[in-house]
Amino acid sequence: MPDENLIKELKAIVGPEMVSTAPTVCESYAYSFSLSIDWVTRPEIVVMPATTRHVSEIVKLANRYKVPVTPKGAAGMTGHGGPLHGGILLDFIHMDKILLIDDKNMKAITEPGCSFFKLAQELFKKEMILPTAEYGPGPNVAASAITPVNGFGKTRYGRNIDLVEGFEVVLPTGEIVHIGSMAYAETDFGPFFRYITGPDLIGLFTQSNGAYGIVTKIAYRCLKRPPYWSFFTYYWPLEKIRKCADVLQETTAMELFDVHINDKWKFEAFKFLTGVSLVPDDCYFCVIFSINGFSQQELEGKRKTVAALCSDLEGKELPGIAETFFDAWPTFFCPPTHPVAAQLADAGYKATKGGYMYMYDSMNYPLSWFPHVYEKIMEIAQKHKIHGPPRLTVFDGFPMKSQVMCSQTWAFVNRKDPEWMQAIHASKEELRDWFGKRGGTYQQCFPPVLPDFTWTNQKSAHTLMKRFKQFLDPNNILSPGTF
Repeated sequence: MPDENLIKELKAIVGPEMVSTAPTVCESYAYSFSLSIDWVTRPEIVVMPATTRHVSEIVKLANRYKVPVTPKGAAGMTGHGGPLHGGILLDFIHMDKILLIDDKNMKAITEPGCSFFKLAQELFKKEMILPTAEYGPGPNVAASAITPVNGFGKTRYGRNIDLVEGFEVVLPTGEIVHIGSMAYAETDFGPFFRYITGPDLIGLFTQSNGAYGIVTKIAYRCLKRPPYWSFFTYYWPLEKIRKCADVLQETTAMELFDVHINDKWKFEAFKFLTGVSLVPDDCYFCVIFSINGFSQQELEGKRKTVAALCSDLEGKELPGIAETFFDAWPTFFCPPTHPVAAQLADAGYKATKGGYMYMYDSMNYPLSWFPHVYEKIMEIAQKHKIHGPPRLTVFDGFPMKSQVMCSQTWAFVNRKDPEWMQAIHASKEELRDWFGKRGGTYQQCFPPVLPDFTWTNQKSAHTLMKRFKQFLDPNNILSPGTF
């Protein structure tokens, strides 16, 4: 049980109604639906701060009592900030303000709990955009910076964290610091540039899962919103995988707004679950292109260039896929509300007898390695008999600038079927062993879902991370266990 004096002091900081130790409340903060509902670490205390000063005082208090503190935004597929060692969980639901939108210099500053949906709508009014997280608009802008999130737009602009320019951070001591553009946000010039005189400090806190400090304000570089958009799809059979890979590399080098690839098993899942076929029989890889322009002429030129490339490399156009899923742009689609996604999710739930969408792995590797990695994924999936309905392994690929692929494997699963779950975990471990030996990196950045190669492939860097952690947080209270 939490110390009664600690509870009393927390309530004095934020108010009694903003602190809870109720088992049902704490339990509700323990899950991430795509990282497996079997992974549960429940906080002992949930606290909802309203100001940076609240956060600072809470951290000072936690240091005195030597209690872990983990920040949390809106939990999404890869943005879950679950506590690894119980303690205090900070829910930033009340710190969701947009503090600045500078449409002249194309900057935005928000509090950590501001959602992408909220910020996206305000940026749209000013003719600006940010890449939107692929799993819908709900996750917040700070969580998507301290965990490695990809948004639609990543092919041209990289991950969300590549557009971060500044942070206000509460350090493990409770000290409030301003780094990057936030170091001079209150000057006449405002937050105009990521860099200060000296080392770039932003990267210390991105991908940190809150282990080095708690982000309480975040500054983003925004993008001008082109008025002309087009979404279209080409497909290839399995035997043309290398030609498909050539298209991925060429269109990434062109810096198209977004390129995305799925294999046929996503659509086979839809067919199996709903009886409706979305793709022709000879379709194995679907590549969705999102392009934009500042004139109709520019847009048409880009589309013709991509169409010619796909045709030269034996791709066939497939109407109706990209247009369906992007009809709610700028927020891509939100699974609970998009008609196709909602139908698929509902059918998946029923077919798996109350199961859920489980992401096996999310990995980064050179884009040129896509055919090799894909073939290995499917070879291992076939070996463990999770390659066809109803036990599907679905491939999602996110080509990013710098010729990097982030790919995910997932399925709707019945967690009450022990044989099915055992096959998934055996497949995952075998793939990780093969992948790790080749020097890959992993998309999530926190235990216990990380494979060992995440650290062994970058041993000297990991050692330095731990030294930073020991220096900044000697009591190891912030998101302990992250590194």
